[in-house]
Amino acid sequence: MIMVRPDALFLDIDGTILRTDHSLSERVIRAVGAIREAGTLVCPATGRSWEALEPLYDRLSLDGPAVCYNGAFVAEGPGGDALFEVKMDEEAARAAVEAARRRGLCAAAYAGGRLMYEREGRVMDAYRGRVGLAGERVNFDDRARLGFTKMIVFSSHGELMEVKGELEGRFPRGRLSGMFSEPEFLELMGGGLIRGAAWWRCAACGVSMFGDRRRLVTAGMIWRFWKRRVTAG
Repeated sequence: MIMVRPDALFLDIDGTILRTDHSLSERVIRAVGAIREAGTLVCPATGRSWEALEPLYDRLSLDGPAVCYNGAFVAEGPGGDALFEVKMDEEAARAAVEAARRRGLCAAAYAGGRLMYEREGRVMDAYRGRVGLAGERVNFDDRARLGFTKMIVFSSHGELMEVKGELEGRFPRGRLSGMFSEPEFLELMGGGLIRGAAWWRCAACGVSMFGDRRRLVTAGMIWRFWKRRVTAG
């Protein structure tokens, strides 16, 4: 069997290349460097914001696009300039805020790269430590327009399933996308978004870097279902 060098590698971050303490090992840095030196473009694809991804991006010496917020934002490259961004539907975002408040749940949101939250506590402290961002405590009602790119609600999986079901009962997939990055993390974005659409997002933004889609490689749990769809054509 002849192995063909892939044109691009879309690489998940948390749970794939990071250790359990969310640090990056020298072994991974060397491995990614070897892939790049072989001529393959390495594109991180993550639920993280660009601001939380950038230190890892720089340590890996990357220079291509980066897919953030599970596909809601595509950064052009170093510097994080936006090639593509979808904001949450304003009504859906406010409904999500109210759904979390009614249940007394901790929630965080990103707008313009800024991490915001309403409730202090252990859960929020752990999340801020994980992404390496201090964030800012705010009252979401003080914002005339929320302008969220992504919102995260934290709780048990069972309770988050209730939140997801409530919101999906009100808003179709064209207005709201929801997924679990972990059982206790419900991530909400604009409608019709999946991280696995990253290849098409980049191409739609004029980044001509792929020819034969069979020469696209993905790595990480989040990609398994999407890769089967691509392979099936």
